[in-house]
Amino acid sequence: MTGLPTAPVYGSGPNRASRQWIALLAWALLALPALYQLFLLVTAIIGRVGYPYDLEWMEGGLLHHALRLQNGHGIYSPPSIEFIPYLYTPLYPAVLATLGKLFGITYALGRAISVLSLVGIAVVAFTSIAGSRHDHVARGPALVGALLGLGLFAAAYPYMEGWYDLVRADSLFLFIVTAGLAAAAHWPSEDDAVLGHARTAAIAVILTLGFFTKQTGIFYVGLGGAIVLLLDWRKAVTFVAVAGALGLGATAVMNAATDGWFWSYISKIHRAHDFNPDRFWKSFSNILGHFWPLTFVVIVTLGVVLYTWLRPPKEGEARALPRQTRPFLLWTAAFVVSTLVGAVGWGTEFAHFNAYMPAFLHGGLAAGAALPALAACVAILWGDRREPQLARHAAPAIAAIAIGVSLLSARWRPDHFIPSANDAVAGDLLVAHLKSIEGEVWMPSHPWYLVLAGKNPYVHRMGIKDVTTRQNRVVLGLDDALRGHAFAAIIFDDRDLFSELPMIRQYYRPGVRLPSEEQPHVYTGAQVVPSSLWVPALPAIPPKGVRVVFDFEQATWDGWTRSGPAWGDGPTAEPLAGQGLVAGATGQRFASSMHGGDAATGRMTSPSFKLEGSKISMKLGGGSDSTKLRVELWVEGAIARTASTPLPDGDQLRTVSWDISELDGKTATIVLVDDATARGGHLDVDDVWLWP
Repeated sequence: MTGLPTAPVYGSGPNRASRQWIALLAWALLALPALYQLFLLVTAIIGRVGYPYDLEWMEGGLLHHALRLQNGHGIYSPPSIEFIPYLYTPLYPAVLATLGKLFGITYALGRAISVLSLVGIAVVAFTSIAGSRHDHVARGPALVGALLGLGLFAAAYPYMEGWYDLVRADSLFLFIVTAGLAAAAHWPSEDDAVLGHARTAAIAVILTLGFFTKQTGIFYVGLGGAIVLLLDWRKAVTFVAVAGALGLGATAVMNAATDGWFWSYISKIHRAHDFNPDRFWKSFSNILGHFWPLTFVVIVTLGVVLYTWLRPPKEGEARALPRQTRPFLLWTAAFVVSTLVGAVGWGTEFAHFNAYMPAFLHGGLAAGAALPALAACVAILWGDRREPQLARHAAPAIAAIAIGVSLLSARWRPDHFIPSANDAVAGDLLVAHLKSIEGEVWMPSHPWYLVLAGKNPYVHRMGIKDVTTRQNRVVLGLDDALRGHAFAAIIFDDRDLFSELPMIRQYYRPGVRLPSEEQPHVYTGAQVVPSSLWVPALPAIPPKGVRVVFDFEQATWDGWTRSGPAWGDGPTAEPLAGQGLVAGATGQRFASSMHGGDAATGRMTSPSFKLEGSKISMKLGGGSDSTKLRVELWVEGAIARTASTPLPDGDQLRTVSWDISELDGKTATIVLVDDATARGGHLDVDDVWLWP
């Protein structure tokens, strides 16, 4: 049964017209929750698309991919300090590089690709669910169903951490596979001649391009092939031949052109990451339970559709479903596959909830397509009973109400995802700071900031994590670059490679903590911000005529007198337990009274030395209790000077000094004092210099 039975129309003239207007108004009201969610999504996107810095910490890395492609360097090369690709197939950065020749490679261009992909998804949703080819028994359920489906996808935006509009491949991937599946549901059956096979070949090309956008596209190649097989097995041969030739052929060509690195990155290294079964199984409840009306409507409609198909046909009729159920069956099948894809994606190490994007889109489309499917099935099951119009509207209206309530309860605030004006200013100040640094700079989590500062970008932190986590791959040039202090500075985020690669601390040391006004935030994914500038771990070079009294580079306290445990057995090369970054120290070591924690106390008395010159300077950090944390200058058995941390900056060392011109020629000692036991009760000291 491909059509619907003709039912008598009760009422005519003005009465019938008024009912039509009432139905139109009712469906318009049912669409409002979807329009509300779409408004929230559009508001967020408008506030984000032009932001000139990273919304998510891997955005700049993808711009770096496009830059390399544009410069002819390629992206699948041996891992090095210069570059390591993300573990994705190359279509998105290739599109970005191509368009970048016309518009320049920018954040705005990368996000525009994602936004246009969202527009394409909306077009596919409407043509697939509410298209005229379906001959809907009622236009209201079809149009509102398409809107509700998109509304559900929009409502999932905060759950996806705002991933839809980034310089990332996800939305482009989603558009490609969604368009390919929508085409697979119709094109093969529209023409049995050469044109039909050509359209089938086009479907294979589209879905294979999905694989070259993200590897999980292979699932949708399989689903598309299954759909074509159900519609026409002869065209399935064409589909398999084209998909196989393009997918395997292009893979072989790229693998040969990159000496095997293409397959190493998109498969071997990817599969070496940890897979978490608990996260895999948890994903099903994360997806199916997040919008429970979505899942409920899909399951109930599936039951109604199956009952409609399985019921005994009337005499002379063949068992068949109305064409109005085809979109629902298509997107329900896609929902099942996408839920599996989401579970696999989130079960993989380093994954975020963007892995669920296909599931929430295709689940939303399935729930939206359920409305016209219910209308068609109810029209058949209701038969020639009275009030057929009311019957065919009632069931989808109930489903629409359930979805609408879910959408209204899922309201969210776009401003939580929109960068503030202060963030843009912070990015400007940070880029200006980068410009002012003489020499090469490495910024592992935000390499594109260096491009904006007119400097060379280097490998992204994610690339290093990808090739070193549970693997013994060598990052070419990394050890040499660090050992040879190739970078004048390294800008790290608050959680960055300094905590993962111990050798960094051996050759570099925190120089300064970036002020808050130089810390642009990200608003999607891992919440990291630039936080510290590291410099080569070299002894400070004093100006001409300045004498180093104590540089604390020795491993023990030889010549010093110790009282109490706080200062340990010698200066430390690492922050101690309970400390964060200790910034501003030089060389390999500094003195700290954090041995034993803040509660430990103690004093260190230096060897005696002769005072010669105008002043003594030193670097101090730690707590701000000047009565219990201080440095004392003893001259002839009495305290002549004291110094404490100049600002409550924690473990950021700042320079303080004493005027000693009136003490010239006398013999002195320095005493490092920690009498504090409360939180923050420790002192850091480095570089005691005597100035002429």
